[in-house]
Amino acid sequence: MSAASIVHVVENHQLADLAAQWGAAPLLALDTEFQRETTFYPIPGLVQLGDESHQYLIDPLTVDDWTPLQHAFSNSAPKVLHACSEDLEIFEQLTGDMPQPLFDTQVGAALAGWGFSLSYQALVNTCLGIEIGKDHTRSDWLRRPLSAEQCHYAALDVAYLPEMFARIAQRLQQLDRFAWWEEEGARTARASREQIAPENYYLKLSGAWRLRGPQMAVLQQLCSWRETQARARDVPRGRIVKDAQCIDIARALPRTPSELAALPELHPQVVRLEGETILTIVEGFRQVPAAECPPPMLAPLPREAGDQLKRLRRLVETRALELDMPAEILARKRDCETLLRSGELSPALQGWRYAIIGEPLLALYKTLG
Repeated sequence: MSAASIVHVVENHQLADLAAQWGAAPLLALDTEFQRETTFYPIPGLVQLGDESHQYLIDPLTVDDWTPLQHAFSNSAPKVLHACSEDLEIFEQLTGDMPQPLFDTQVGAALAGWGFSLSYQALVNTCLGIEIGKDHTRSDWLRRPLSAEQCHYAALDVAYLPEMFARIAQRLQQLDRFAWWEEEGARTARASREQIAPENYYLKLSGAWRLRGPQMAVLQQLCSWRETQARARDVPRGRIVKDAQCIDIARALPRTPSELAALPELHPQVVRLEGETILTIVEGFRQVPAAECPPPMLAPLPREAGDQLKRLRRLVETRALELDMPAEILARKRDCETLLRSGELSPALQGWRYAIIGEPLLALYKTLG
């Protein structure tokens, strides 16, 4: 990659002119740089786009009309990214849309049997035999001007994606798995659009399975309030109340500021800033009738289910070995646990996975007794 191949895009008219060309490109490589340490929403610091000849560094601190990029996203050319979940959040934030059809090279490499959850640097090395550094991973991407080294690093993040896409696609077509890669991209895009409703965020706190009745009602309302506030204030959830603290509050159901302050993991600043609101939530849901409370969460599997879980996971490992791919891309431990708890396959085991591993797991489950 030469310096001449890097194009800096700092004005709206530049983006509009270039996007007209990108609409006809056979492939678009995409990446972003951002910061998120103190905010709920990521702050875009740079958007990188590559085609087969150039890398474009688009400055979100000066460009504010993203409609042309949204239009470029709508063509049928592959949009290629690596480990793209946070990048998709940036693109939806800027353009209101997702780049599709979407191909994640980290997922493609796993389907090709080259390793699970490979970093970009590791995949470039594995796929192309090229070593690149990670010197600017933690750069301040909001500071201007960006250094020449930062720009070079950022351009590299899309420079090798077109060739890696071609090699992974060739391998997956030989294995008759290219459609699986397409399906994974569509699934990732759907999941990125599905923002959890505040009233449902408590379901992510798996450590709350011991709570019952009003404790569950308080946890639900506490997490809903925290989620709404985190989004409104644009701060991380933990800056308001941490997950473990939400569970402790719901378990103890404190009545007074002193009872709230006595919870061992609760920082005094949380009590000072949020204590009155927290106690109001607790008081408002302490007496909720049992029939109106959220149901308890699923407990960890009992010890006696350990052998059954091992048998299911052994089947996954055997099937993965036959397919020469990582077991983790085929089915996760939690998918096997879901089957043992409910007798049904998790949504992750539908689509191409159903015939490959979902149906065999279901058949084995029915023999476990």
